[in-house]
Amino acid sequence: MDRRLSGWRGAAVGVALAFVGPGPAAWAQRSGPFFVSVQVAGGTGAVAVGGGYWLANRRLEPELLVGLLPGRLAGGRSLPIVSLKATYAPKGFGLGHSDWRVSPLTAGGLVSYTFGPNLYLSSRKTGRYPTKNYYWWSSALRLHAFVGPRVVQTAAGGWPRRRILGAEIGTTDLYLVSWLTNHTLRLPEILTLGFTAKAGGTPAYGPMPGPGNTAP
Repeated sequence: MDRRLSGWRGAAVGVALAFVGPGPAAWAQRSGPFFVSVQVAGGTGAVAVGGGYWLANRRLEPELLVGLLPGRLAGGRSLPIVSLKATYAPKGFGLGHSDWRVSPLTAGGLVSYTFGPNLYLSSRKTGRYPTKNYYWWSSALRLHAFVGPRVVQTAAGGWPRRRILGAEIGTTDLYLVSWLTNHTLRLPEILTLGFTAKAGGTPAYGPMPGPGNTAP
C-alpha cells in the first residue's frame, strides 16, 4: 500500500518538476504536440497522471489519465481509476506583455472506469437484483462534465514550451440525475472540484509563438 502510494507521488512530482525547469528525460527535450499532465481529484482519483495531444490550434486536449483512490478514501482498499478526458479551451487574453495568458472558462468531459472487487459495468453483473435493469447506473463507469478557468505560460524555447494550470468544477451523470429527482439535494452537494497541471512542447501544426505573441 505505502509502496504504491509512494510510486504515484513520485510520478506526480516528476510532472510537477516540468513547471520549474527542463524535464530530465531525453524525449521531453523534443518539441512536439504532446503534453504530460497531473490531476488532483475531479473524478480521476486522489492523484492521476497521464498525457495527451494538442489538437485544433491548441484548443482541444484529449488525454488519458491513470489515477488512484487511496484505501482511506475508498473504504479500506485502494482503487485504480482509468479516465479518458477531453478539454476545450477557447482563446484567452494576455496579461500585459508577459508570456502568460488567461482562459476564464474552459469546458470538457471525461469517462472514468474504477477497478474494484464490488464494482461492475452494469447492475446485473452482481447477481443481487431481480431484473437486469433494476438499477440503471454502473457502479464502475462514470460520465463527468466540467468547466473552469486556467492560466497558460508560453516559453520562447526549451522544454516545456507550454505550461498550464487550471481548476475544474463539475459533476457526474449519477449526481446530476440524483439532483434532478431528489429535490432535497442542493446544487453544491453534487459538484466536484479538481486541479490540473500540464506541460508540453509545440503544437502539431507549427512552431509555438514566443512571449508577447497572440498564442491561444
